Amino acid sequence: MNDHRTFACGVLATALGLSGLSAGAGEITYRVGKDVLHRIDPRVFGQFMERPSWGEIGPEGALVPGTNRLQPEVLRLLQQMQIPVLRFPGGTDVDFLDWRDMVSNVPGRGEQRPASTGHKGHQVTNRFGYDEFMQFSESVNAEPILVVNLRDGLLKKRPMGEYVRHVAGLVAYCNAPIGAKLPEGMTDWPAVRARNGRRDPYRVKYWQIGNETWAFLADLKKLVPEQTDAYHAECIVAVAQAMLAVDPDIRFIIDGQDGTYKSAEIASRKLGDKVSHLVFHRYTPWSIKKVTRGNADSPPGSLTAAEIWNAWVATPDFDDHGLAVLRDALLTKAREGGFKVAVTEWNWNGLWDRALRDQVALNSSLAKGVGAAGFLHALMRSADVIEIGCQSMLVGNSWGIHAIRADAQGREAPRYMPSGQATMLYSLHHGENLLAMEFSGVPTYAQPFRMGGLAPWKKVAVLDAIATGGPKAVFFHVINRHFDAPMEVQVDLTDLAPLGTEAQHYILQGRLTDPPAPGQPAQIAEIAVSEVTFDGRALKLTLPARSVSCVEIPRKK
Repeated sequence: MNDHRTFACGVLATALGLSGLSAGAGEITYRVGKDVLHRIDPRVFGQFMERPSWGEIGPEGALVPGTNRLQPEVLRLLQQMQIPVLRFPGGTDVDFLDWRDMVSNVPGRGEQRPASTGHKGHQVTNRFGYDEFMQFSESVNAEPILVVNLRDGLLKKRPMGEYVRHVAGLVAYCNAPIGAKLPEGMTDWPAVRARNGRRDPYRVKYWQIGNETWAFLADLKKLVPEQTDAYHAECIVAVAQAMLAVDPDIRFIIDGQDGTYKSAEIASRKLGDKVSHLVFHRYTPWSIKKVTRGNADSPPGSLTAAEIWNAWVATPDFDDHGLAVLRDALLTKAREGGFKVAVTEWNWNGLWDRALRDQVALNSSLAKGVGAAGFLHALMRSADVIEIGCQSMLVGNSWGIHAIRADAQGREAPRYMPSGQATMLYSLHHGENLLAMEFSGVPTYAQPFRMGGLAPWKKVAVLDAIATGGPKAVFFHVINRHFDAPMEVQVDLTDLAPLGTEAQHYILQGRLTDPPAPGQPAQIAEIAVSEVTFDGRALKLTLPARSVSCVEIPRKK
């Protein structure tokens, strides 16, 4: 079966409540085929455990007060997520910090770790450092990605020899065995690690060189106006080779977005298969300060809750059928160049401007979670080239984009946030292959507003579905973006027979408002599960309004 999608278009009754809504005449149907479109790497459902310094401190605010240990309830929630890959420690700050501040007993400094000053001048403690992160990653069986400072070498903040030796020291701290022969002049970092209580190496395989290097290109071109890309590539190669001199088995992830692709291409030719992935990041919509429709302003206070919902869940980009996709030039270049891609930061990260928050009809983290599910569908549809995804951020206190919200004082119980729950749902319940699927009768709507980074779209599918499969089960993933109507669908699984006749329907849904009403739990959304009985061929489902579903159908043994 080809990747064929069919829409029978007509006008849906206005009672469904979506402006510009159209749909097929008749029922909504899907037919899942057995043809595999591409593999889905489980690491696409990873997380980013960022330690920022400005307005948010990440895991530093999830520790037992006065210690470097994660709060037991935070740890329990993290363990339940079964995270496949974890990125650490930054983020923008990583190119402005000294990694040694995040370990104890640095020679010449003493046992204690100093506070670090981030790129905006804010300080953050270093109680949750490399040892704490690495041991946590091991405890939850997550593969780590460590990000290292490139800016110091790229912008000549340090002499190149000093810079590369400094970065390679972190590789030695994490990966070199006790007694290893280290490059001349390097501190005996394995001995320092042992003094900190860890004799065995952590064996970190993946290292990202720099973070969002495209932000430094204007300064770089002033510093090196001729052959800028070649110089950029030389810096990447120099630090990579210094790191490989400590551990020849490591692999590198490097930026390839927004003016960095050419330098990445040059560096990759020199480093060969040591470059495992190129990077782009994607956030939307950032701060929403005004709303426009066409060329005219739309006062945010004039929008209904449904109009805001319809805009917020319409992410990240859409194809001609209204299905969520990612449009980034790096995807095309990577396919043509034979590269794999890591989206090491992504999320629905918007907020109303402070002056608007009391005017608007809706300010909903549930909408952000359903919007994040659109990102997940887009990542899966591009998983032929995207192998790694890291949702930002895993644990936090104030930014509102975290998977787990913690209380730095430990007085309130931590709780999941809807965006993180969407990624957890897909991480726990998915197949290893994206399957071909036909569909008809799926309603769509027009999203006419521009809000920050949210773009207007002529067609957004109310139901956005993907089918995945593995040797033990088939999975039907579907987002119901409708603001207030449940949707009935029929899924034809005949081509995948024989299947069992008992399926599990996992549903992420919750309340529209973040603050709980009296008697409601603090957590906004829950993942509920119910049993679905069917004949092994045709599956009938009711999809609640404002929900993300995953139906797991076992194969017969």
